Amino acid sequence: MMRTAIALFLTLVTVGLINGQDLPKMKYNDVAEIAPGVFFRYSSISATDKSVPFGGSNNIWVVFEDYVMVYDANFPKEAGDVIAAIRKTTDKPIRYVIDSHHHGDHAYGNAIFAKAGATVIAQANCARLLRINGPAEFAEAGKGKGGRKDIADSYLKVPDLIFDQKLVFSDSKQHVELLFLGHAHTAGDAFLYLPKHKILCTGDACTNGAFNYMGHSDSASWIRVLDKAQQLDVKVVCPGHGPLADKNVLVKQQRFFSEMRDQIKKGIAAKKDFEDILKSIEMPWHKEWTGIEANTRKNEGRHIFDELTGRTMPWDLIEDFGIYEGPSPTKSDKGWTAPKKIVVPALMPARLAELKIIAPDVFFIPVKTVEEAAKEAVGADAVLGFYSADIAKANAKLRWIQVSHAGVEKDLVPDVVNSKATVTNTARLYGPNVADQAMALLLALTRGLAPDLQRQAGKADVWKKVKDASNAQELHGKNMLVVGLGGIGTQIARRADAFGMRVMAIDPNEAIVKPAYVFSLEPPAKLMDRLAQADVVVLACPLTKETKGMFGKSQLSAMKKSAYFINIARGGLVDQAALIDALKSQAIGGAGLDVTDPEPLPDASPLWTLPNVVISPHLGGQSDGARDRQWRLFRENVRRFVAGEPLLCVVDKTRGY
Repeated sequence: MMRTAIALFLTLVTVGLINGQDLPKMKYNDVAEIAPGVFFRYSSISATDKSVPFGGSNNIWVVFEDYVMVYDANFPKEAGDVIAAIRKTTDKPIRYVIDSHHHGDHAYGNAIFAKAGATVIAQANCARLLRINGPAEFAEAGKGKGGRKDIADSYLKVPDLIFDQKLVFSDSKQHVELLFLGHAHTAGDAFLYLPKHKILCTGDACTNGAFNYMGHSDSASWIRVLDKAQQLDVKVVCPGHGPLADKNVLVKQQRFFSEMRDQIKKGIAAKKDFEDILKSIEMPWHKEWTGIEANTRKNEGRHIFDELTGRTMPWDLIEDFGIYEGPSPTKSDKGWTAPKKIVVPALMPARLAELKIIAPDVFFIPVKTVEEAAKEAVGADAVLGFYSADIAKANAKLRWIQVSHAGVEKDLVPDVVNSKATVTNTARLYGPNVADQAMALLLALTRGLAPDLQRQAGKADVWKKVKDASNAQELHGKNMLVVGLGGIGTQIARRADAFGMRVMAIDPNEAIVKPAYVFSLEPPAKLMDRLAQADVVVLACPLTKETKGMFGKSQLSAMKKSAYFINIARGGLVDQAALIDALKSQAIGGAGLDVTDPEPLPDASPLWTLPNVVISPHLGGQSDGARDRQWRLFRENVRRFVAGEPLLCVVDKTRGY
């Protein structure tokens, strides 16, 4: 009788929601059927009333033909409450539970759902965070007086099914799309979208109220994510916390971050301290939405302030470019002391001011030349932007050398290798721009642009038809072999996949997980086999004693006669005489070279005049984006060095990269 009454009430609510009208006024722990077979459970939380107990996340479940899918696992205790609520709405088995992100109120109930028969699903970044950081964080959440007993009595269940960008579940009753739109509240926020019902479940990527914990967020990226979410056809939003809302809540959430960033940025430019900036924030509309003034949201404001002043990790360096910490001295090491003196390039005053913000107790010494750097290295803790044997010799206690480029084959002279200094480079930062250069060279060859470019230098008839225009090729359906799947190789693979190419990769690093856009990833022993299958071969590996001259007559002879060879890595990887012979004899289709050996390429080199060659003068590393990323890496490594945290982009001095 009770279940019949509930079902009747829920059906009445559904009619209004399908039309995007009359959102129900719900009490905490109420359940409403917001579309046929789609249920929303409203969990208790309040930004203004401290007497309201925190009930974890809101929960949504979708009833398919043969099973139930649940969005968010909540805490262990609340997971049991949710399962009990589900049993009142359907007798179908719970087959899946989705973690919207890795935080405890959304994922720590995984074990309870697993015991009920559910497979745990998460976006790849969420799954990684639960595997790597999860055990310690889970244990801490159950400890001591403030710890939750339900967590102490449970265990951390990590996800079983992992997706990258999109995962779809569909039958005759329901169609669900799990979407990753980028780093918002965390690095692994998963949205659940029901396009047929025009419902979007956001987790904490959007909350209806002042419930934004920002400790793992990237506010600039969060704004972009919410912009993407607004492009979806949505009438009802199920937020991670707070009541049901219409689509306008996405706009409010985005507006909060945008206006906070703008007002804090202005305060920083006016050289105000954080407390004064916070007091000056004005958003009258914010109180109408959340019940509190925007200038009382100190934690959120502080996070944005720290982002804008370089006091927090730039998340895109890790997520977009795969930059990670490496072995380096930290404050946990015996005898570690806070650094006092760092030699830096002759920075603009504004850049130097940024470093002083994150390291106010450090004496920064700007220098213009490597000779000056060696002189000032005496007594210094670190040198940024310069390297030489003299720098290493000047100070046996030097702890860190930051070079300003990716390839370090010329930097690792014996004195540097044998020193105690940690060496960091800018590996992976140049992926996008170098990958663009690789594709530009390839397209110049496949689209027959080289003759046109030559004519433009001295003739006006640029519209004259090229003799071989009918031979212009498309990349779709072709095979590309990327030799070296590091930061640059990965970006090239992404672009080639977008062109419709099948990407094969060769790399000696067994720890690399094959990306979805790469067809095969194999060790160097498979190089010769794959060369015969490739329509395009791209070198994107570092120059070391093992790779020097790795591409010679044998490798070029193994390629198809129609294949193109692209080198954007280092000229020393290639036997240039063998390459010239292969091009002259048309043993390969052509070459696109951003690097040569030597550099600059002598005027007398036949490469300049061969019709099947396109050359650019080592331009791949240049772009506005690359310069910005380089500076942010320098700044972040200074912050880490001063704080005694592991550095980014640490070079293995014995391996040479």
